[in-house]
Amino acid sequence: MERTSLAELIRHGSPEMHRQLQEILSNPDFAVTEQQSQEQRRANAYDQLKYLVSKFGSTSTTATDLPALFAVFDWSAVLATDLVPLISGHYNLVSGSLSTLTDSDTAAPYLQDLDNGSSIGVILLTEYGCGSNIQFMQTTATWDGDGFVINTPNPRARKFMPSVGIPVSRVCIVAARFVDGAGVDQGVHLFTARLRDADGEPAPGVTITQLDHQPLVVMDNAIISFDNLRVDRAAWLSNDLATIDDNGVLTWRDEDSRRRSFPSAISQLTVGRMALASCLNASARAALYIALNYATKRVVPMTAVDHPLMVDIPHVRDTLLTDLAGTVARTIYGNEVKTMLAGSDLTDRDTVVTAMLAKYFIQLHALDTVTHCRIKMGAQGMFSANRIANYLGVCHAAITGEGDCAVLGSVAGRALAKQLLATPPPAPVLHDPADTGDRVRLLSARTATIAHEARPHLETPGLEDRLAVIPHALDLADAYCAEAALRLLDRHAELPEIAAVRDVFALHYLDQHATWYLTHGLLDIAGVEKTKQGLRRAIDHLAANLPALLDAFEFDDEILDAPVLSDDLPGAWNARFTEPSRR
Repeated sequence: MERTSLAELIRHGSPEMHRQLQEILSNPDFAVTEQQSQEQRRANAYDQLKYLVSKFGSTSTTATDLPALFAVFDWSAVLATDLVPLISGHYNLVSGSLSTLTDSDTAAPYLQDLDNGSSIGVILLTEYGCGSNIQFMQTTATWDGDGFVINTPNPRARKFMPSVGIPVSRVCIVAARFVDGAGVDQGVHLFTARLRDADGEPAPGVTITQLDHQPLVVMDNAIISFDNLRVDRAAWLSNDLATIDDNGVLTWRDEDSRRRSFPSAISQLTVGRMALASCLNASARAALYIALNYATKRVVPMTAVDHPLMVDIPHVRDTLLTDLAGTVARTIYGNEVKTMLAGSDLTDRDTVVTAMLAKYFIQLHALDTVTHCRIKMGAQGMFSANRIANYLGVCHAAITGEGDCAVLGSVAGRALAKQLLATPPPAPVLHDPADTGDRVRLLSARTATIAHEARPHLETPGLEDRLAVIPHALDLADAYCAEAALRLLDRHAELPEIAAVRDVFALHYLDQHATWYLTHGLLDIAGVEKTKQGLRRAIDHLAANLPALLDAFEFDDEILDAPVLSDDLPGAWNARFTEPSRR
């Protein structure tokens, strides 16, 4: 069996594709400057999206080629943060839905405009009243004889937040409750609409109000309401699960089609959740690359004779290296999930739950990592030139794109607890944290025990128990994913850098949950102390492997163009002041 290199393990997709995207997304014509207002940055982002579409190839092809789609998200997050909100709608949610949920002839006119960038794609799901719990949306689509009419029945049913504020041509997918010709509410369905025409003007029956300034991300979010917006019969994205007769009466193909209807309608959300998790992992890797490179150069004068490097200061070293181990573990875990998604039925419950778990496990850690990098770099971390401050906005936007990320984690954790009900908790036997096999068993024991402790709250459907199970569900989601990540690290531990990552990841996890392991009889006081001592040694060992790990991230210092990456920090900053293109 051919050995996988460290860079191949961390990267997902071909190196040529990643290099191409780095080149496209580092075009200086779209660099954000100090003089640009938020409005100018929004317009610049749309121009950059059109450039990306023209250079990288067919939008619909990218949307359905998952390694390419994930790579677009990753490099946008690293090099062009203003693009991230746009690519989510344009590539994944609209082009992906049109490519998979209707026939090619029907989708062709819309996809042609999306493929050449003459129209921008965005999906309209969330509403004031239901937020992201879109099964409870109130926007309606009714039959009018030869097509559909979409309406907003009350103010709380207005679509809240889709990025359609800027007046450019739009191909949109609108989610609405379909009330068929027999007056039956057939649940949530998707409809394609040209929400803005070629001149950017709203379509008849559409009212768009742009929302206020956002300090963390540059987005043209808006409130949208409908007053008899008419769409063609062919605009319905049925995924061939049902038919509508000339009287507007819907007939399901079979009972299974009815069951699959809602998962089908939101199937691209499953891909999108993983794409956003992937891009936050990329942001975390870039932040660590920048911060750790800086920390290995930055001399800290502590006394007249003592001038250690910043990376040798314990609170910098311990924080950034445990974050590094956690990020590499989540990158490898995320790549495994991304590979699984490429061949999966996106309406399958296990597939949906897997993506939800991954999003919860990856995204919150990425935010912590980027935040730590920004803080440890002190004043240097505050400036956009050093990129990390911009990553904070991407993290917040991705984590809250469907509301609080913990909602997904709790829903997925609850589903997981039901799946694991038959797995008995282990006996309270002491384990040795120095033994790699025992570490896996300790993480497995935590997963099984939390699932068992959640059981009483799963046996009744009442609200009290549905609320009480949430802390268990969140702990289970994290524990299950951490165990899976550790098993993957073990699988690749023939690479010395991954073995070093594995040791820090596992021991840091045990140290974080030491009280839990003590109270459950799986570690004693001596074992907890052994964990702490082992973690210190493991961090030292990971530090020795740091250059190889950072090289495997495959970042280009010239493309990142962060002053702190330069050996001549004053000179790098001076260049930014004197080059006209910077201003």
